[in-house]
Amino acid sequence: MNENTAVLLDKIRSKTAKVCVVGLGYVGVPLAVASAQAGFRVIGVDLEKDKVSMINKGVCYVEDAYSEKHLPELVRTGSISATESLSEGANGSDIVIVCVPTPLNEKGEPDLSFLRSVARDLSKNFSGFKLVIVESTSFPGTTTDIFQPLLERNGRKPDRDFALVYSPERIDYGNAKFGVRNIPKVVGGINDESTQLGAEFYKAILDAPVVTVGSPSVAEATKMLENIFRYVNIALVNELAVLHEALGVDFIEAINAAATKPFGFMPHYPGPGVGGHCIPKDPFYLVFKAKQAGFALRLVSASKAVNKTMPVHTIERLATALKTGKKNITDSTVTIWGLAYKGEVKDTRRSPSLELLKLLKQSRAKIRVFDPYVPRVTVGGKVYESSSSEAESVRDADALIIATAHSAFRGVDLSKMSGLMRDRPILYDTRNLRNRKECEEAGFTYLATGRP
Repeated sequence: MNENTAVLLDKIRSKTAKVCVVGLGYVGVPLAVASAQAGFRVIGVDLEKDKVSMINKGVCYVEDAYSEKHLPELVRTGSISATESLSEGANGSDIVIVCVPTPLNEKGEPDLSFLRSVARDLSKNFSGFKLVIVESTSFPGTTTDIFQPLLERNGRKPDRDFALVYSPERIDYGNAKFGVRNIPKVVGGINDESTQLGAEFYKAILDAPVVTVGSPSVAEATKMLENIFRYVNIALVNELAVLHEALGVDFIEAINAAATKPFGFMPHYPGPGVGGHCIPKDPFYLVFKAKQAGFALRLVSASKAVNKTMPVHTIERLATALKTGKKNITDSTVTIWGLAYKGEVKDTRRSPSLELLKLLKQSRAKIRVFDPYVPRVTVGGKVYESSSSEAESVRDADALIIATAHSAFRGVDLSKMSGLMRDRPILYDTRNLRNRKECEEAGFTYLATGRP
């Protein structure tokens, strides 16, 4: 072990190391809070002035109960502060954790501009030996082939100036059961000393196992595998759901029955599409890398085709049901419950509901929306304001689509809702929150994803 590693290792164990978190989003904020709560002094860095201002006021703007609970006091005591300046944040820190966005560009290819920018700026802002940890999601080779060479500019060298680790973020936005501190962490460094430092730091702030792997590329591949696994399995159940609707078989009941098998099966459930920041995006980082290697990821491409058809299938099935009831979707009022991409959050990134809105607009249906977490969304230049209540949203409507699994929708009095709607109302439950019997007893024509 070299001297720099030994000194920083002692600082980590004594909690005297200073931590800089770059990127104060849904990953960076909980990570900053966990680091500060563990006893480290933390400074956050973000280019958005409003975010920096809110952090310095102790205001938590991400939907994370853990951060909401602890951030105000940690800011009050000086354990956490924030700045717009990377040089201010990084220069006096011993550990720099990079949590910047890695979106797709207009061509659907990886946009690593934020990550590249941070690496370039960090290379100019070194004073003393630092542990640099990258958490931003990307394809295997990003840390060693793209980030590290940029970090080495201005004569910086591993071991002498920095240790470098990749540790994929595993935040499940809005998940009350699993938060930053109790999710196991994967750590892969560019050498044994880097891995040791990274593992020691995460052990100091987490109440979960830390798993070390042989390289940053293995850790990056781990993240790709986790999200592609979900993406292709969602596509599988989406395709089978449509098939079983046609076959007249309750596929949701089949999934629940299969889930009783104690080995070899993990349940996934169909829906109106795939939303969120990670799952619809991350697989295409590996698709891009695979193309560079001359390899086509056919299963991921096929999964994309299936998942993109689900909003279309939903609206087409609704239109058919309206026609059966002697109505035309063009002359109908359709209400969507849920604008967020998942239950109990306000995040609308890539939400299937947005696609449903586009398709309904193309069908010239009259549209109403309601979401207890989302006051409004803008789709195709049009602003959709959330109704004041479930009841107001369905008044005189012909159909209701439950598009988001908000728990509040499970307890709504369906008889009251149907009584406010036009004759022969349709309830299309894309998330399977309500059962056929209660819907039909309330006076609805019942549709549900994966159910005949």
